[in-house]
Amino acid sequence: MTTEERVPDVRPRRHRRSSATGPPARPRDLSPRELGFERQPATRWFSPRVLAVTGLHAGVTNVFGSFLDKRELQASRPVEVDRRYAAWDEVWIDYVADTGDGFAATATVATTVARPRLVVAGPDGTRHELPRGDILVLGGDEVYPIASTSGYENRLEGPWRAALPWTDPGPRPPEHPTVYAVPGNHDWYDGLTGFLRQFGQNRWLGGWRSHQTRSYFAVQLPHRWWLWGVDIQSDALIDEPQLDFFTYVADELAQPGDRLVLATAVPSWTHLETEPDAYRNLAYLERALLRPRGIELKLTLAGDQHHYARYTHEGDDDEVGPTHKITSGGGGAFLHPTHQLPSRAAITVDPDDPGDTTEYRLATRYPGPWRSRLLSLAALLLPLRNPSFLVVPGAVSLMGLWAIQFGLRSLDRGPAGFAAAAARWGWTDVAGGIFRNPVSAGALIVLWFALAGFAEAPPWVRRPTLRGAARLLMGGAHLALHVVAVATVTLGAITLAAEAADPFAGTAGSWVFGTVASLFSFAVGGVAGSLVLGLYLAAAIGLPGLRAHANEAFAAARITGWKNFVRLHVAPDGSLTVRAIGIDRSVPRRRWQAVPDGAPTDPHISPRGRPPRPRLVDEVTIR
Repeated sequence: MTTEERVPDVRPRRHRRSSATGPPARPRDLSPRELGFERQPATRWFSPRVLAVTGLHAGVTNVFGSFLDKRELQASRPVEVDRRYAAWDEVWIDYVADTGDGFAATATVATTVARPRLVVAGPDGTRHELPRGDILVLGGDEVYPIASTSGYENRLEGPWRAALPWTDPGPRPPEHPTVYAVPGNHDWYDGLTGFLRQFGQNRWLGGWRSHQTRSYFAVQLPHRWWLWGVDIQSDALIDEPQLDFFTYVADELAQPGDRLVLATAVPSWTHLETEPDAYRNLAYLERALLRPRGIELKLTLAGDQHHYARYTHEGDDDEVGPTHKITSGGGGAFLHPTHQLPSRAAITVDPDDPGDTTEYRLATRYPGPWRSRLLSLAALLLPLRNPSFLVVPGAVSLMGLWAIQFGLRSLDRGPAGFAAAAARWGWTDVAGGIFRNPVSAGALIVLWFALAGFAEAPPWVRRPTLRGAARLLMGGAHLALHVVAVATVTLGAITLAAEAADPFAGTAGSWVFGTVASLFSFAVGGVAGSLVLGLYLAAAIGLPGLRAHANEAFAAARITGWKNFVRLHVAPDGSLTVRAIGIDRSVPRRRWQAVPDGAPTDPHISPRGRPPRPRLVDEVTIR
């Protein structure tokens, strides 16, 4: 391995009116031809297509990932330690995770990070002026919903390039910031192909240039600080080439007493309540690499959960000092809640030593717990935020209509007409019609187990048998809500269809009845079923004590506000200050404009009217 800098002058792809050597032309409007990419809406996670495609890729990744591990294939690629910053007096680092989703939120964060100097106000009103990072670390899940060439181009590279355009380095390059990235599970859905093309080939991300060749990296910082990025491939064991690389860094370059900032894709310390082995990968790094060599892990950064949270361990004595574990996944994806986070995390590094357990406490979170619980109600907006999902409950409601009708067995026209026949039945009769038909009754049992499989038991239910029982209860409650909705919609469909069919005679009346009832059941049932699912999700995460379905509830809500990133500063005195920057509101997609005039490094886009107002939501100094 070599520590030489090897960054060839590889220019980015061009778009409209770019010269062969000059920077990209400034856009005159927001059209794809002018911008060089297509602005994307936020991912609709409950879209049937997204659910199917994402589920398929996740399944393929889980099944075949262990047979074809791209991390081991990377062993043929040269790798080096970035030591360019070791002699600097100070260095600034930006950490952004879970970006590359909808244009509005991604561009809001990217343009904020790209400002040459960022002025933020703290809780006490103090103003802080923070320069842009010399290093940008992307902490996982760089593109949603799945990795692809078009996804990286339109959801990640395009917005970030527009925030800080590329400029020709020339014979004497200006100080371009460097970008490093660790992959998350969504980056692994194409086997890491797109990730390595974007970050492993010395390419540019707008004005940031890549310096890594593999999916992990090591950077030597000033004053005996280190920055490592590890690739745990959906919580798989650390591969041998990666372990060899970090062993080399620890043995040959680091010294006892050096301090480490570790970037990883998943905040496994928050999963210990339900997954006791979640920390095993990071524990192995500490146990096998760091402790024997006296390297102090002071700060762990992770994304994956789309909020900000900091856990702190104060240390056994003054010499050890506090250590911190931070989740900062607010780079562009939908918001995740914070009120369900465990208040403490007990981390065991050596499983053979029962006393080797360190307790971390939850010190700060953004947004706050009460705000987070209130935002849980946004899951009720599932039909509006995910309109294509209406097809699924609509189809279920339609099947329920005909199952109920066959169960009633007497919705004939009769001598008095359809309306008179329908009037004989009330809500309880219609609901009971489902169970009179053995086919529909059997389908309900299957649906119950399917909803139980979907259900997520509260984290405080730990015994496997009790967790299974809890999921059955939650699935049963969810099923009961859907039965009520289907029966109510069916009663309305029968009543409306009977009134519509009465004026028609013979077969025509039956056709009118069936058509009107089916259309009503499909349309209204789709909305009702979506509302029921939204109500179930909102209750599961919002009601005190449950703390379940955090991901599903907030994916349904698709909240694009409450973004965040972290700006770190290794100061001349050797301290590391961590500042979390919060952005309460993302600029809506329709409120952006092109900037046709400006200096080469000025952004190509800007919000119409007032720009985002970032604020300091957390600050801690580590020594």
